[in-house]
Amino acid sequence: DGIYGKDVTYRDDITFEQQGQHAMLNYDPAFQQIAAEGDIIVGGRNFGSGSSREQAATALASRGVRLVIAASAGQTYKRNAFNNGFPLVECAELVTFLRERFASDSRKTIRTGLAAEVDFRASTLRAGDRTFRFAPLGEVPQQLVIAGGAEKLVRRQLEGIAE
Repeated sequence: DGIYGKDVTYRDDITFEQQGQHAMLNYDPAFQQIAAEGDIIVGGRNFGSGSSREQAATALASRGVRLVIAASAGQTYKRNAFNNGFPLVECAELVTFLRERFASDSRKTIRTGLAAEVDFRASTLRAGDRTFRFAPLGEVPQQLVIAGGAEKLVRRQLEGIAE
């Protein structure tokens, strides 16, 4: 798996904090030197497909990635991301824009230098001087992301019942 390798998936000695050290190693070993705290990853079609590993989402969060924007994402990856409070949006138009702008760069991981602003209420994101729309997150994914994941959401709901 490109996001989180099978060699570390079943190791119980790796903490959440350590997962980030293994993020994207099978895809691009240079990612670890290029990625910085607070980054947004922009991926292509079927981002995360083929991986049923929960760590594919949590490793990126552990590495400091704030958001994944993809042309499309695998359903299992989306569910794992939202269940862990990790935001993901699909915006094929942005991916096409970036591909055209950086097509001559053959590296797998590229630092674009563009600042991005994401407005979840308006379902828009701004990159450079362009604004792009994305499909709004549904109610349940929103609740999961805001709560920090399914476990925290359920805990809050149970605490509310107990009061």
